[in-house]
Amino acid sequence: MADMPFDQRLKWAPELSVTLDSDEDNQLIGVLIHQPVMLLFKNQSNVSVFVSDNDDFTEDEGTTMVSGEEIIFDCRGNHGNAVNMGFPSGTSFFATSIGAGATGDVKISYIYAK
Repeated sequence: MADMPFDQRLKWAPELSVTLDSDEDNQLIGVLIHQPVMLLFKNQSNVSVFVSDNDDFTEDEGTTMVSGEEIIFDCRGNHGNAVNMGFPSGTSFFATSIGAGATGDVKISYIYAK
C-alpha cells in the first residue's frame, strides 16, 4: 500500500528545490509525487520569496517568506472530520523572488505515509 490515509509508516520523498534566478518570475520549485503527511518549506535565499501552488502570480494565493524563514505544515494535525488534510500528489509549487539580486534556493522537503 502507498499514499493511503491510514498507513502508519513514513518515508521521505525526494526534496523539491529551485535555485532562484533574479531575472525569472514564478519558478517551479517542484511537483509532489506523493500526498504529504508533513511539509517543510525553506527559503534559503538572500531575498523574500512568494510561494504558491498557483503558477499565475497573485499575492493573495500563497505566502511570503522572508530570507531564512522555514514553515512546517502538519497535514494530519487539526484535520477535523477529514481522514487526511493536505496537498494532493501532483500539486506544483512555485517561487517568485521579491527584490533584485536573488541568489540561493527555495526547498520543500516532505514525508508521506508508505
